[in-house]
Amino acid sequence: MAFVTSEVARLRRVVVQRPGPPLERMVPRHVHPDSSDYLLFDDLVHVPDARAEHDQLVRVLSTSAQVGFLDQLLEETLVVPDVRRDVIDQVVRLEGLPDSVERQLREMGPRELVRVLMEGGPPRLAWMNPLPNLIFTRDLLAVVGDILVVGNARMPARRRESILAWALVEHHAWFAGFKTSDHCRRVRSQGGSFPLTIEGGDVLVISDTLALIGASERTSWAKVIGLARELIDSGFTRVLVVEMPKQRSSMHLDTVFTLLDWDTALVYRPLLEQDSPEEGNVIRLRASGSDVVVEDWDGDLLDALAAEGYPVQPVYCGGGDPLHERREQWTDGANYFALSPGVAVGYARNRKTQEALGAAGFRVVSAEVFLQELERDFGGDYDALEESRRRYAIHLTGPELCRGRGGPRCLTLPLRRG
Repeated sequence: MAFVTSEVARLRRVVVQRPGPPLERMVPRHVHPDSSDYLLFDDLVHVPDARAEHDQLVRVLSTSAQVGFLDQLLEETLVVPDVRRDVIDQVVRLEGLPDSVERQLREMGPRELVRVLMEGGPPRLAWMNPLPNLIFTRDLLAVVGDILVVGNARMPARRRESILAWALVEHHAWFAGFKTSDHCRRVRSQGGSFPLTIEGGDVLVISDTLALIGASERTSWAKVIGLARELIDSGFTRVLVVEMPKQRSSMHLDTVFTLLDWDTALVYRPLLEQDSPEEGNVIRLRASGSDVVVEDWDGDLLDALAAEGYPVQPVYCGGGDPLHERREQWTDGANYFALSPGVAVGYARNRKTQEALGAAGFRVVSAEVFLQELERDFGGDYDALEESRRRYAIHLTGPELCRGRGGPRCLTLPLRRG
């Protein structure tokens, strides 16, 4: 049984995490790139506004799918004493916590333990840094067909997240029936070290036979090649790898390329420009008998997708204007998330991108207007909306959420589509 075989098929189940106390525990050193405590945000976030922005997203997602919250899933997972002990053991080793803290962790029940592991400590105590990036659930895991690719974070700020992700994958009912990538298991077996890294923002599922992986700032080449070979061994016939500049502005492939419909993609144009410093170089891996053949591709990503039988029309971030495309890509103008073919969610602040979507035939609306029209025109029935083939670009207010360098695709972990 395959769970996710495209980026745009109807969303059925998704995991998110509301902004909350971990963001409120951040202080100025956490947003300074030169600090050893840097937590990957560009600024301190006003949490009530961030939560209101995220609530818009959840209301939209709930029209199509069952929505689960990461902290609740973790609490349900850590009810089992053996699982709780194992997670504490791993966190103590990773963070180098003293015996006195370990004893306190072991005395906690599931709810309190989840809160402390996410916030970094009980009220007024900081045993560890908080985990504000947990709102970006995409990077914990990637689902490719029926394979779970467990993220191994490159940045130290996110490594405790990998421990929590493994607990969910191995013990929560929502992850039953998946096959966990053997390649990920080998990395995990090396204990506290993370020599091979991958994050879910670099994994896109184009079809049940074609996957797309970014070799970005956050995903290592060794991991890309190993995962690609495993996918091919598991039934995918080819994998396209996009080698990207190692820079924060395009930290993941989904910051420069996302799908909106079967035949439409939102693209950061410099990704496609030959000899551009931001060009994405494409490499194709395909099955040939029992071997995997690696081929350089002489062309851009759209050419490569078309050659694989998946032509898409681009809508350009920032309208393709040299000034606005860079401004709006920085604020996640290319990071959209599809609920179903032609119905996608992004941030309202990226005005030129909105105009380009309108010109491409999308009805550009706020989250509130979308919810009103769904009720008025379709009686709240998402199936009827999908059958109508009406195209929507739904825009959330997002000035606080984007301070963490992530848009709606980053904020969502789909477990089932179709």
